[in-house]
Amino acid sequence: LGFEEEMDTDFVCNFLLSTYLRGAFVILMTRSFDDSLGLGGEREEESRLVPVLDTLQHTTGDPNVYHVYDSDNDCLEVFAARDLAEGDELVLTYHDDMSKEVFGSRFGFIPGEAKSVRMLLEEKNAMLFPPVII
Repeated sequence: LGFEEEMDTDFVCNFLLSTYLRGAFVILMTRSFDDSLGLGGEREEESRLVPVLDTLQHTTGDPNVYHVYDSDNDCLEVFAARDLAEGDELVLTYHDDMSKEVFGSRFGFIPGEAKSVRMLLEEKNAMLFPPVII
């Protein structure tokens, strides 16, 4: 648009708002943790954003760290699951009880699968398109 043309500010504001909301939704879906074990071993039903913890990599093997939500102090504690050597990458499991199609749409990859989610979608792979039983 040139400076001489009138800009539709409502359109611009709505566009920016929808862009920000979409970004916030993506952050919440890909960076939040839920179903954490509480101190008593009970499952927590809340999701929470946890800076730094969300940068740990997912493993399909045995994670070398685990996290526990301490509701009394409103903090998340991270513990080593075994002895760690200097330089070991800290890895945990993202939602091991989540279906592959939900996991792929939420995180953009499927654990243990070499093909990208996009490639699996393009080939209509049965992993993402389970048969419908009528």
